[in-house]
Order: sequence, then structure tokens, then C-alpha cells
Amino acid sequence: MKKTFAVLAGAGLLLATGLFSAPPAQAASCVKVASVIGKNYQRAQDIWRAQGFVVSPARDGMGLDRLAWIDSNWKVISQTPRAGTCLKKYSSVRATIIKYTD
Repeated sequence: MKKTFAVLAGAGLLLATGLFSAPPAQAASCVKVASVIGKNYQRAQDIWRAQGFVVSPARDGMGLDRLAWIDSNWKVISQTPRAGTCLKKYSSVRATIIKYTD
């Protein structure tokens, strides 16, 4: 009888201290995608990675299939998904970029 009481009391203590709590709400499990339009591509990647997203290779906004070797020489003209979209951590995001000289 005493052992049963001790186990129940211990479980109540764990619940009271918050060690066993309800899972976080749905809203807390997603992150709103930041707007990076107009920023240089390197800064855009830094912002998205800090938010916990995976950055997919950028698209060339001129349609020339160029690769961004020096990311800071390019600026973001659009992004997928749109800013403010709520995504789970580790979701993919992508920028469409052009060179500053375009």
C-alpha cells in the first residue's frame, strides 16, 4: 500500500513540476517565412537558415540558368513560398535572383 502511494505521489509531483506536459500548440510548430525580397542573396540565405529552413538552389530571374558563384553579387527578386507563410522547420525555401548588374 505504501509503495503504491509513493508512486502516485511521485507521478503527481512530475505533473505539477511540468516534466510531463501537453505537446506544444500547432501554431508553435511552424515558423513564418521572412521576406528577403530586395536583399542580397547571401543575406537572404543567412536569414532563412537562422529560421531553420533548408535553402534550395536559386533560380536565375533572367532565365539564363546562371549559377550564383558569389552569392552577395546577386539580389532576390522573388521567393517561394511567399513571406508570411507558416512552414515547419527544415522545409525548403527558394529565391529567384538577378545580378546587380542586370
